[in-house]
Amino acid sequence: MAAAAISSREQALAGGLAFAMHVLFLALLVFSVSWQHKQIDTAVVVDLWRDLPAVTPPKAEAPPPPAVKPEPPPPVPKVEIKPPPPPKAEPAPTPKPDIALKEKLEKERKLKEQAAAEAKKRAVEKAREEEAARKKRAEAEALKQQQAADAAAKSLAAQQQKAREALAAQQAAAAQREIDRYMDGIRTKVKRFVLVPPSLRGNPEAEFVVTLLPGGEVLDVRLGKSSGNAAYDAAIESAIRKAQPFSVPAGDQFQQYFRRFTMAFRPVQ
Repeated sequence: MAAAAISSREQALAGGLAFAMHVLFLALLVFSVSWQHKQIDTAVVVDLWRDLPAVTPPKAEAPPPPAVKPEPPPPVPKVEIKPPPPPKAEPAPTPKPDIALKEKLEKERKLKEQAAAEAKKRAVEKAREEEAARKKRAEAEALKQQQAADAAAKSLAAQQQKAREALAAQQAAAAQREIDRYMDGIRTKVKRFVLVPPSLRGNPEAEFVVTLLPGGEVLDVRLGKSSGNAAYDAAIESAIRKAQPFSVPAGDQFQQYFRRFTMAFRPVQ
């Protein structure tokens, strides 16, 4: 019976000590939160024992300590944890008057420089356009003058060619008249020696190829086309040989027209 009473007292004492330790722990926790003044989102895990661990009883010889009535723990103050206030937006620093003035002047300077650069660019482009237009007009004028000069040169060349052709025609006509004069002289001289046979009927034509020397002498006479009357053909050939020498031109005209030529003869011409 006495042993049971002693065990109950020891259990009560141990429970009181455990309760005091819990109260002291809670007080330290509250003091730590108040001291930091910050929200601490820390989960505190407290192990609460439903049954106290067994305490080994002292030896029977030692007298039990007197029962001590534990003092009630002080009330635990209620702590309200408030969230920290949101950070305040700091206002932009107000620029100093001199800095603002410098920035304004710098901005105006840049705008003026940009406007001047654009004006210069427009002036350069305008000058290029005017130069291109001037070159185009100059090229058109030069082309027009060149075309006029070409037309004048072409007209002059045509006139000169026409004049040369006219002169050549005149010279050719003069040369032909000179040749015809010599040919008529030869034909007239030959006809004075022709003895027309009495048997000739009609007005037949005979052609002879005559080759002359530069002095007008006859080198060769050949019948090119017969008149159909052998006596008349022989009479003409004999007259050609008797009428020499003939009056002929000298130089190129002789070589070209009288070195060898063809003459036609009729009884009546």
